[in-house]
Amino acid sequence: MVKKSIIIVGAVVGVIAIIIGSLYSMYFSGFNAAQAKDENVKRLAADIDVQLQRRYDLIPNIVRTAQAYLQFEKSVLEDVTRLRTDWQRAPTVNERVQTSNQIEEALSKILITYENYPELKADQQLRRVMDELAGTENRIAVARTYYNDGVRDFNVNLRTFPNNVFNESGFLGTKPWGMTQYASYQATTAAQTTVPQVDIQVPQ
Repeated sequence: MVKKSIIIVGAVVGVIAIIIGSLYSMYFSGFNAAQAKDENVKRLAADIDVQLQRRYDLIPNIVRTAQAYLQFEKSVLEDVTRLRTDWQRAPTVNERVQTSNQIEEALSKILITYENYPELKADQQLRRVMDELAGTENRIAVARTYYNDGVRDFNVNLRTFPNNVFNESGFLGTKPWGMTQYASYQATTAAQTTVPQVDIQVPQ
C-alpha cells in the first residue's frame, strides 16, 4: 500500500515537473519569438519612416508656397510645422506613430483647402509639390499596411495566454518580459477621402 502511494506521489511529482518544465520552455521560446516579432515591427517602422520622411520633407515647401493663399489657415500651417519637428524628435516608434497620425489630420485640412481654391492649383510650384505628395501618400499607404500587419501579429502574440502572463508577471522566478504593445497608424476620415483625390490639373 505504501509502495503504491509512493508510486502515485512520484507520478504526480513527475507530471508537475513536466508541466513546469514545459512552461519554462514556453517562457523562453515565447520570449525569443516575441523578440523576433518585435524586431520585425521595428524593421517595418523603419521602412515607413523612410516614406514619412519624404512626406515631411515636402511640408516646408507646402507651407512656404501655400501661406500666401492661406492666411486664414495660418494656425493649421503652424501646427503642421510644429508636428513635423515633434515627429523628428520622437524617441520611440509609438510616439512617432501618434505624431504622424496628428500630422496626417492637419495635412488633410491643407489638402481639402487646396481642392477648394483654384488659385492654389494654378501655382506651378505648389502643383509640383502636391504631385510629389500624392505619389508619396501611395508609398506610405503600402508601407503602413505592412507595418500594421506586423503590429497586429506582435500585439496578438503578446495578449495570448500564456504570453500575457509571462509578459506581465514572469514565471516562477523569471523576470517579466515587460514588452509594450505597438500603436497602429490610423488614417483620419479626412485624409482617407482627400489624399487619393489630390488633383494637380490647372482649372480650365
